[in-house]
Amino acid sequence: MGMPENLPETIGRYQVLRLLGEGAMGSVVLAEDPKIKRKVAIKLVKLDAVRSEADRHEYLMRFQREAEVSGLLNHPGIVAIYDVGELEGMGPFLAMEYVAGRPLDALIKAGAVLSLKEKLRIAASIADALDHAHAKGIVHRDVKPGNVMIGEDGRVKLMDFGIAKREDASLTQTGTFLGTPSYASPEQIKEGTVDARSDIFSFGVLVFELVSGQSPFPGNSINTILYRIVNEAPVEVKPPITGILPEGWRRVFERVLAKQPADRHASCTAFIRDLMEAVVEMEKDDRRALLGLLGMNGDGPMPPIVSRAHEETMLVPPEPKRRRRAWILPALFAGLGLAGAGWFLLRGSRGFRYEINSHPPGAAVFVNGVAVGRTPLLQVLHRGDRIRLTERGYAPCDFSYQPGTAPPTFPLTPVVTQEVLDSVPRGASAVLDGVPLAGVTPLTVSWNQGVKHQLTLTEGNLGFHWDFEAGETPGGRIFTLQPATSAGTPTPPPPAAGGPGSLKLEGAFPVRVSVDGRDLGEIAPGKAIPLPSGTHRVTMASTRYFYRETRSVTVAPGQPARLALPGVVKLTLDTYPGSGHVSIDGQDAGIESDGSSVEVACGRHVISIRSPGGSKTQTVELTQDTHLKMPL
Repeated sequence: MGMPENLPETIGRYQVLRLLGEGAMGSVVLAEDPKIKRKVAIKLVKLDAVRSEADRHEYLMRFQREAEVSGLLNHPGIVAIYDVGELEGMGPFLAMEYVAGRPLDALIKAGAVLSLKEKLRIAASIADALDHAHAKGIVHRDVKPGNVMIGEDGRVKLMDFGIAKREDASLTQTGTFLGTPSYASPEQIKEGTVDARSDIFSFGVLVFELVSGQSPFPGNSINTILYRIVNEAPVEVKPPITGILPEGWRRVFERVLAKQPADRHASCTAFIRDLMEAVVEMEKDDRRALLGLLGMNGDGPMPPIVSRAHEETMLVPPEPKRRRRAWILPALFAGLGLAGAGWFLLRGSRGFRYEINSHPPGAAVFVNGVAVGRTPLLQVLHRGDRIRLTERGYAPCDFSYQPGTAPPTFPLTPVVTQEVLDSVPRGASAVLDGVPLAGVTPLTVSWNQGVKHQLTLTEGNLGFHWDFEAGETPGGRIFTLQPATSAGTPTPPPPAAGGPGSLKLEGAFPVRVSVDGRDLGEIAPGKAIPLPSGTHRVTMASTRYFYRETRSVTVAPGQPARLALPGVVKLTLDTYPGSGHVSIDGQDAGIESDGSSVEVACGRHVISIRSPGGSKTQTVELTQDTHLKMPL
């Protein structure tokens, strides 16, 4: 990899050789100590990418904490910190042990062919390193495969103590979530408080994934994963792991992944020893070697690195052709982009990105009384935020947000009322949704407002038919029956405040309608809005599809005026290098520019991408599904 122009030739006494990796908040270079000819990895900070003084202070504190914490540790399974200093014009730097090899998350993701013995050997080495840190009173707080390196010589290295804490000190306020969500403990999710037992839980998730190839708490969205971590038992592994007794596997992982910290193993090595008891058909020498925490022999080739879309916290430029590049674990330097670590869950360190879903979808979402869009919706939430979901025909759904406690989907309860069906003349037979009703009008029926209804009334050669939208009820109106020759044309009962004309919307999605400054609420396509004759100013808006338009409409007496809404297309956004948060027309789109997609109304839109490393704004005209690639 070539050297960027903005990197110096030397950092302190170290001779810079090449760039290893770069993130939004810093970079890592390979350098050499000329005095002892030792290669080191040097972490540099991009302080100009920090937007506020408070964030700058917090980031520097974490940088200093990594140096302090690593200085307390002396273990062959933990990456060593050699030096700390400050480079004029560039800020502080850390010189650390350079580990050439492959990250564990890449091995798992690539489906590396590792024997059970090799997997357990990796786990035993990590366990010993973690127990060493715990014995020093240090909690890692971000134990995951991305923070473990398998060196070219087969040795296992635990890395990245950038958000670690000493048990006698605190860097962040209680209740602030740090770490990677998929490997977080229940107490870390709910309360933000951790001790060594939280690391043991995270380590249990890591070993479960390493040995079985799957997560104990799978899910297609982050809120689903968090809910399962807090509320559900680990999934059953099918088929069972060859070489491990199924009952023993279940017993061991139910303990290490217990919801209550006190119910877990006392240490990481105690967990591994317990797991070894469930292993069958292993030679005595192999078992003795594992329990002795011997490293891998490293004879077999390692598969190529495959990045993890959800967990990776570093951007490493692609490998140039005809060059062989030594990889160093991208996630080792999660502290370089701490504001972006776990971007899909956190916005900074003050909020949680949560996907709000409802059944049925399309419910309006209010956060602390402010409308923010419709489900499904990605929204940054804070502990204790008041959330309300509303939809026509359904009872409002209220909850106070607490990380990990909200279900993946909120079921909305339809409103059921008793409605009177009456007609002129009376004595008409009624058919509701294709089912004949017993008796004749006036009739009392149970009316589910959450669904559409079709009502037909007949008496002799007179008839009436009307289609009711969800949330619409008879409301005590009396339906006038017409001669059968005209019964095929829907004739609505006269509303309480009618007009000689109407407005009808035609399109694929509902919009919020305002006529002459009067808010009429959300109107579904196809529904007629009674209006007096004349010219009206009509505003239509949909936060879900980023649509807002104002038109002048002339309504003729007795005639419906029609307004056509735009179609909906899929917009996919990619930025390089790195990704950022997406806004469309000034509204939070709830996605990152990493290949994610969002549905947008056809028309002109202003797309804004914000990231710690920069921002980009572009105006686009969308008429069809579009994949937009933008440099940051």
